[in-house]
This record gives sequence, C-alpha cells and structure tokens, in this order.
Amino acid sequence: MKSLFALALLITSLSSFAQDIFVIKKSMNPKNVLHYKVNVDNCKLKAPAISAYWIMGEEGGGQEVLSSKEKSYFQPKISYSNSSEADFSIGAMEEMGSKIPDKSIRVRLENCKPKAFLEVNGTEVELKDIFVSVNFIMSVNYMNISGISPNGAKITKKIQN
Repeated sequence: MKSLFALALLITSLSSFAQDIFVIKKSMNPKNVLHYKVNVDNCKLKAPAISAYWIMGEEGGGQEVLSSKEKSYFQPKISYSNSSEADFSIGAMEEMGSKIPDKSIRVRLENCKPKAFLEVNGTEVELKDIFVSVNFIMSVNYMNISGISPNGAKITKKIQN
C-alpha cells in the first residue's frame, strides 16, 4: 500500500514541476550558485516560463531571489514563449557585446523535459553552466560557457570582455 501511495504521489508531482536547466557561478561568492528553472505543467511551459533563484552555499544555505542590482545582469528577459519553447537573454551576456553573436538562450521541451540551448561557434549546444568572472562593481571580465555539443562531446568556450 505504501508503494502504491508513493507511486501516485510521484505521478502527481511530475505533472506540474519546475526543473533547473543550467546554473551560473560567479568568481565572487562562488558557493552561491544561481539556478535557472523552467516551469512545466502537463508537458507545457507555464508562466513565468523561466525564472532564476540563488542557492546560498556561503550564507548558511537556503534559497534567495535576485537582488535589485543582480536583476539587470541575471534576470531572464523572455523574448518569445509558447507552450513548448521559449527564448530569453540575460544582461551579463548582453554586456559582452559582439563577442557573443547570438545571446538568445533557447529552451525546448524534449519528452516533457526542458533543456537550454545556446549557439557556440556556430553550433547549438545544450547549456549546462556559465562561470562569470566579475569585479567589485559587477562588471563582467570574462565568461566560460559549458555545455554538450550535438555529438555528445563536452564543450567550454571562454569569452573575454
């Protein structure tokens, strides 16, 4: 009976969930990790499609929202969204100018699972994490973008500002 109850609970929880698609780590306070999540309900994106939150590893744990200063750099700016895909950008990537030709992060549902994609060197890669080196005034020095290429190889691209 307990197994049946656990299975029913699992199936119910899978119909509506938020799932992390990638993370951003900064050079300042590196144990605090910014997570981007996609809200999915019955295999469809639900508003807000993408949101960001911190997991605080340096300050006693817990979860926090973006501060007003951080929002200009890390808040998802959704440019397109429907029930199965969404495009968004973040200010930290926009600050890199032409060094990142396509700043749009594309989210697609594949078998009800959201995945994030970004074009790197002319190839669409599945985005896993971004490391951002910032200075004290929150200016971006460089980024390391890591993901998985279509052939399954891990790829990392360093972009200097």
